[in-house]
Amino acid sequence: MESLQRQFDQDHNLDLAEKDFTVNTVAGAMKSFFSELPDPLVPYNMQIDLVEAHKINDREQKLHALKEVLKKFPKENHEVFKYVISHLNRVSHNNKVNLMTSENLSICFWPTLMRPDFSTMDALTATRTYQTIIELFIQQCPFFFYNRPISEPPGATPSSPSAVASTVPFLTSTPIASQPSPPQSPPPTPQSPMQPLLPSQLQAEHTL
Repeated sequence: MESLQRQFDQDHNLDLAEKDFTVNTVAGAMKSFFSELPDPLVPYNMQIDLVEAHKINDREQKLHALKEVLKKFPKENHEVFKYVISHLNRVSHNNKVNLMTSENLSICFWPTLMRPDFSTMDALTATRTYQTIIELFIQQCPFFFYNRPISEPPGATPSSPSAVASTVPFLTSTPIASQPSPPQSPPPTPQSPMQPLLPSQLQAEHTL
């Protein structure tokens, strides 16, 4: 993992497909990058607002409230968060093979993305809330980032593979004219000692 980080520091156009790095190594490097940022990808002041929005009982109102908080993210944080969550959403659609459901992915990634101060009692008691918030972002990625309708809770309505693929733009082989497509150029990034993995490189770990 350290070797990958060093190589990526030297060449931000590093082609992971040509390197002998495992999927776990790439995922570990990505998590390490976010852990080394001066501030978490999900800003601390936004975390407070997200927790407040999560307290809303009505499901649709809660999701709309979370989306309003998301709109207040700094541009760089929002764009990188969008790419990461879109990738995790894609990984979750392969959960029958990789066992990485949106819940399991949120358990793995929420501490890295939010980095709460565990020395405070508030952070300790909010652990489950933080994890659930990231899970909702993964589950409802099309709603939060691609202006799609809110989807049914997992298990409520069976979806065919084609229906699932159509919910997130980059899962389809042919762009859907009515939906906004993700930008083709890499997103701006928060200041850090290392550039984040590009979307094409993030997708290398989708078989986790």
